Amino acid sequence: MRKKTDRQPDLWNALPWLSVMALVILMMAAAELLHEKEIIFPEITALAVGYILAKKRAWIVDSKRILILITGCAVLGLLIVLYIPLSLRGQICLAFAVSQLIFLYSGTTLAPFVSAIVLPVILQTKSWIYPVSAFLLTLVVIVLHGLFIRLGIREDEPYVPTAIPTRQEWFDAVLRTVVVSAAACFALKYNVRFVIAPPLLVAFTEFSRPLNPARKRPVKVILLLTACAAAGTLCRLVLTNAAGLPLSVSAGAATLIMMLLVRKTGMYMPPAGAVTILTFLVPDEALVFFPLQVLAGISLLMGITLLMFEPLQKGRA
Repeated sequence: MRKKTDRQPDLWNALPWLSVMALVILMMAAAELLHEKEIIFPEITALAVGYILAKKRAWIVDSKRILILITGCAVLGLLIVLYIPLSLRGQICLAFAVSQLIFLYSGTTLAPFVSAIVLPVILQTKSWIYPVSAFLLTLVVIVLHGLFIRLGIREDEPYVPTAIPTRQEWFDAVLRTVVVSAAACFALKYNVRFVIAPPLLVAFTEFSRPLNPARKRPVKVILLLTACAAAGTLCRLVLTNAAGLPLSVSAGAATLIMMLLVRKTGMYMPPAGAVTILTFLVPDEALVFFPLQVLAGISLLMGITLLMFEPLQKGRA
């Protein structure tokens, strides 16, 4: 075996970070070369943050369930768009309600599949490329996670399914659905649909669970997600729109900034990754105001969590 130098351990530990960068760049490059924006799956960066970058797994889940839940919800979201004859508001409410039902009975705390089902509805995706991309990219994350366990960079953690949902958890899920339905009405009426951007709905699902640690640092959470949205926006505006560089370059730069932000803050929040890459699916006319919509949306949802969910949950204790 080759003798290790002092620099090798640092490079060894940097492998997860480099792999996430490579994954995002390759995803964006494939979307550009094939002219298929449906290949872009923002939630893959959330999975990468929670399953590759974070030293401890972000959710109670295992690899098999991640693949099944992400792929299955991507398919469900597409089917809602294709075959459920409801208004956009109705489709969004249905998609979120279904996601909450799955969340209750999945035996996991994996919230990113909420985005997998809602994203195609908000963007009105009608191509089967979307769930195929979600499946393949999720598989890559799972393979990388397994590789880093074998290399000793990450620890293997046992999976113990969550308990059958209680009446209180059912109440919380219904309340979340009512809140998101009301927010969707506002967002669509005033043409600010990214106030309910799918990664924010993932964050809301996580925040509103009892004893979620993010509640202790609400301002830091809001600033982190807004900063990630701003990073993606600026990279796309400056590097692609102004300088004419490929989206893969601007997405790679935005991902690097996002990873530095989560490391600096110590908050390995999966929605931070998804918000960063969602920037590259936002229409040009809405791009400048995207960070403001994220700021408004996450502030609203965090405020509702602190003012409504936390008192209710403390009252049950």
